[in-house]
Parts: sequence; C-alpha cells; structure tokens
Amino acid sequence: MTAFDEAELAGLRRGLTVFCYQLLGSPFEAEDAVQDALERSWRARDSFDPAKGSLSTWCYRIARNVCVDRLRETPRRPLPRDLRDPGLEATAPLVPALDVPWLLPAPAGWAGGSEVEGRAERREEVRLAVTAMLQYLSPLQRGAFVLRDVIGLTAAETAAVLEVSVASANSALQRARAAIGAGVERAQPPAPGAVERYARAIEHADVGALAALVADDLVFEMPPVPDWSAGAAPYLAFMEHLFAWRGRDWSTTPITAGDLAGFLLYRGAGEAREPHTVQLFDGDAEGAIGHVLVYQHPRLFALFEESAAAPR
Repeated sequence: MTAFDEAELAGLRRGLTVFCYQLLGSPFEAEDAVQDALERSWRARDSFDPAKGSLSTWCYRIARNVCVDRLRETPRRPLPRDLRDPGLEATAPLVPALDVPWLLPAPAGWAGGSEVEGRAERREEVRLAVTAMLQYLSPLQRGAFVLRDVIGLTAAETAAVLEVSVASANSALQRARAAIGAGVERAQPPAPGAVERYARAIEHADVGALAALVADDLVFEMPPVPDWSAGAAPYLAFMEHLFAWRGRDWSTTPITAGDLAGFLLYRGAGEAREPHTVQLFDGDAEGAIGHVLVYQHPRLFALFEESAAAPR
C-alpha cells in the first residue's frame, strides 16, 4: 500500500504551481513543470518514505529538479529593457523576437486560490518585478527565496527540498534577499482610479487624457517586440500612431496579475470585439502610471480572459 493517494498529491498542485512559476517566469512552463512533477511523484510513489520527511517536501524536491532541468534550456526570461537600450520609433514596423523566452505574467488567482497561493499573492515579494529579478539568480537562490519567503517553508524543509545543508540554504536565501532588495524598487501602485481612467482614455482614443495619466519618465514595453521606450514623448507619439493605424474603437476588461492592475484590450466592442493585448501597469512615487507593459500574446490573452471570467 502506498503512503499517499491521488487526492493528497492533487492537493499539492496549487502550491507547486506558485513555486514553479516563480522559478520559471512563465505560467505555461509552470503548468507543464507541475504536471511533470506530479506524474514523476506518482510513478515513484512506492519509494516515498514518510519517516524521512513530509509528502510536500518530497514533491517540492521533485518539482525543483524538474525546474532545474528546464532552466538549463531557458536560464533567464527577460523583458525588452533587459536586452537593449530604448529606441522605439512610433511609425517603425513592430518586429517581434519570437525566439526570445520572454518573462510572462500570471493572472491573480490563476493557480486556483489555495491557502498557499492566497498567502503568496498577499505578500509584497510576489510581484512581477521580483519574478523578473529572480531570473538573474542561480536556481539555488531562486529556490531558497521562493520556498522560504513565498511558500513559507522552514529552513530545514527548504534545505531538504534543495538537497543542501541548512547553512547552504540560509546562505542562498540571504544572497537572494540582498540581490532582490538592491535590484527591485518598492511597490508603487498607480493612484486610485488611474488605471480605470487610462482604460477610458484608450477606449476613447484620447491621447491627451493618456498624457495626463503617465509619468514623464514612463517605461513602455511590448513583448515580444524587443524595442521599448523611456519617457512620455515617444510613448504618446506611438499611441497617436496606433489610433491612426488600428482605429479608434476599443473596449477593455479589467484584470490583475499579482500586484499589477491592468486590462485586456479589445478592438471593437460587444460580441464583435477582437482580442488585442494584455496590458499591465505600475506607478511612480507620485501615483502616475510609470510603467506600461503590453503583451500581444494570444495564449496569454486567453489565460487572462479565462481568469477574468471565472467566478470569484
């Protein structure tokens, strides 16, 4: 008789999904990694010894090994500003870099709303900026940070998952915390209502209203297009061109991704509307919109659309 059943294993899926997403930087990679880890765990179920540790620790170790294997092929997922200097030209063709494994956001509640995931989403550490910073750390440091500061495992449990000593796990955690603290600014959400006003400005193709909402040093990125801009002027020139090029009839649906508010942008309205982009926003110290992150990614759009439509 095995020491656990399928229901117990399935109960770990949500926490494992949070863990794998933070390590891999893609909800789709995370889903695949978790499925792989659960299948490996079930096939190896006869080797599980509860006297040596908990089922969750054993499964997290398997998931961690799955993620490390995947990180050998894709060690880091960047955003456009990680790859080149700003240089977006309003009227230049948008040429996607489809060979780049871009950092991808995940919808709030996407992993299923478990206690672990809910606790993780309430923590400031679970921010897209932190997920981006984790891409620069070693797998050991990523794992230590996520297991301790996001999932909430003890030092001993974390060491067991990572298959290192407690001292090594603590050292990796300290290095990860220091790197993230130095590389990630404190969260600055846009002022209350700013994202909603931005959505209305987009729907009315009102560049003047957009100009009143964005910071002077706005960062504007559109993965998979590697070009990006810094400053309000190139962004506003791009938006003016966009409305002239793609029309002035738009609609939106609000979404959230971890700490970021945003919306799904559609061309047109009603039943005839067409999916366009996933748009997420961060603020500056004054509450203006300081970062506009736009994804033209049909599969990601569908994931957020499904999440937005799910009952809460």
